[in-house]
Amino acid sequence: MARSSKVGLLGLLVLASSASATTVGDLKGRPLAGQALEVNIPFAVDEPRDKACASASVRYGGAPVRSTLHVQGSGLKRNLLVTSRAKVSDEPVTVNVRAGCGSRAVTRRFVMATGMTAAKAPPMGRPAARPAAFRFGGKPVPGPVALLPAGEPLFPPAAPEALPHDSSAQKADASLAEELRQARTDAAAAITQLDAARKELAAVLDVERRTQQTLIHSGHQIQDAQSEAARMRLVLKWVGAVLTLGAAGLVWWEVQRVAFRRRTARARPPQEPTILSSGEMPA
Repeated sequence: MARSSKVGLLGLLVLASSASATTVGDLKGRPLAGQALEVNIPFAVDEPRDKACASASVRYGGAPVRSTLHVQGSGLKRNLLVTSRAKVSDEPVTVNVRAGCGSRAVTRRFVMATGMTAAKAPPMGRPAARPAAFRFGGKPVPGPVALLPAGEPLFPPAAPEALPHDSSAQKADASLAEELRQARTDAAAAITQLDAARKELAAVLDVERRTQQTLIHSGHQIQDAQSEAARMRLVLKWVGAVLTLGAAGLVWWEVQRVAFRRRTARARPPQEPTILSSGEMPA
C-alpha cells in the first residue's frame, strides 16, 4: 500500500511538471501567388523571462524554400514573423513552426491555399469615330459601329473597397490572454499542491528511512543479545561442571576421611583404665 501511494505521488509530480507549456495562436496572413511570403504567428510563454527557442520551415508544395524567422516583442505575448523571398507558386504553402524550450515546446503546422492577386483593370478602348452617314435614296444609312476587343470588358472592375477594421483579432487576443491567465493560475495552484505533496512524500520517506534504521539497529541488538546469551549458557555449563566435580571431590574426600578414622580406631589397642578415665578426680 505504501509503495503504491509513493508511485501515485511520483506520477502526480510528473504530470504537474508538464502542466504548463507555450501557447501558439493561429496564423495571420495569406500567401499570394507571384509574391513573396509574409505571415505572422502569435504565441505566448509562461514567464516574461522565458526564451522563445523558435524555429520555422516553409514548403511550397513538396519543395522546401529558404525562409527567415523574426521573433517580435517581449514579455508574455510575442509574434513570429516568417518571410521568404521566393515567389509563391500555385501549390499549397506549408509553414511548420516550433516555439518554446524543452518540455514546454509546442509545434504547429499550417497548410494554406495560395490566393490570387487582384487583376489590374485593362484600359477601356475608345470607340472609333462613326463615319458620316450618307443618304441613299433620300434616307440616311447608319454607318458601322466600332466594337470593343473581345478580351476587354465593357466595364472595368471596381476598385477594392477598404474593409472596416475587424475586431475579431482583438477579441481573439483578449480571449487568448484570459486563457493564459487562467492557465497560469491553475499552474500556480498545481505547483503549490505539488510542493505540499513533495513535502509530505519527503516526510513519509524520512519516517520510513528512520524506521528501517531503527529496525536494523534492533536486529543487531537482538543478535548481540543472542550471542551474549549463548556465551553465558556456555559459561554456566562450565561453572556447573566445575561445581559438580568439586562437590563430588568433597564427598569423596569426606568418605575417605571417615573411612580412615574407622580404620584408625580399629587398629588402636585398648588402653587400661586410669584414675582420670574412671571418673575419680584427685582431691
